[in-house]
Amino acid sequence: MDILTKKKYNKAYIAHIVADSLDGPRGDPERSEKLANEISNLMLLCDPHHTLIDKDVANHPEDRLVEMKRKHEERIARITAIAPEKESEIILYGANIGKHASPLSYAEACRTLTPNFYPASSTAIEIGLKNSSMTDCSDAYWNAEETNLCEQVKEQILPRMRRGEAKHYSVFALAPQPLLIKFGTMINDLQNVRVYQKHREPNTWKWLDDGPVWQIELIEPSRRNGIPALVIGLSATVQDERIIRVLGDEVGIWRITIPAPNNDSLRNEASLSLFRQCVRRALDTIKARHGLTELHVFPVMPVAAAVEFGRVWMPKADMPLTIYDQNKGREGFYKTIQID
Repeated sequence: MDILTKKKYNKAYIAHIVADSLDGPRGDPERSEKLANEISNLMLLCDPHHTLIDKDVANHPEDRLVEMKRKHEERIARITAIAPEKESEIILYGANIGKHASPLSYAEACRTLTPNFYPASSTAIEIGLKNSSMTDCSDAYWNAEETNLCEQVKEQILPRMRRGEAKHYSVFALAPQPLLIKFGTMINDLQNVRVYQKHREPNTWKWLDDGPVWQIELIEPSRRNGIPALVIGLSATVQDERIIRVLGDEVGIWRITIPAPNNDSLRNEASLSLFRQCVRRALDTIKARHGLTELHVFPVMPVAAAVEFGRVWMPKADMPLTIYDQNKGREGFYKTIQID
């Protein structure tokens, strides 16, 4: 489409790598005539780039154009080889974390999907509260964000699920962990979901295979009774005193942890799968010990793990949850969202 007139017309040109005549760009006395109609010698270019490679021959020699053609054709071959069942609906969920907005991008999500999947739609399902000025240290923030999340999931995701419009979903989420857990509980009926993790080094959403698989452990408390609390310490270590400050001395602290918690420890999907298994075991074990009383959850974990924690929780079978968030403005952990 022409930018100025908005008229649609074909701007594609068949360009020759080796010119079809001796005196043309990159012309050759022996090969020009032979390669004139050879597919291996032809490139499909727009008008500006067709002009560019023929005027600036010094910077566009034959070997460079051949390599450009090879890379582009390989890229197109990979994309077109993806089977129809490999399409995936992209879900973007973001909320302010402290004073920082959530930098989610549909284009980046598309790049992350390939070559295993491709976007099912030209736009993402976006369910975040846009242009919010609230920060996560206020109660108003949690009320507004939770209400918006519930409404958006009911309006944009659940109808698609009931109609069976998509066979696969790809989730990209950046938000405070209580909201991510809540989000996970709302999409636990979606069967084919791939949740992605935002890595710090390198800066990518793609799953990596360069780190060890988590050696994840469920640690039971020494106190048999008391208020049940579950600390998920995968991104940092949480001392007992921080939990006791909130719930008092009569608390039994359960832990899901790894040997060296850090904020970039989740590198591969195998670790996330082990985490899901550990969460399922933890919820069953804690319920067997404490019954269907309220479980206080203190999450310090990667975003993908927070979503998956919510997806593992079963509303009819598991304990109701009270989720806490760490905030300097509130001088530690404080109660945010209840899930029952």
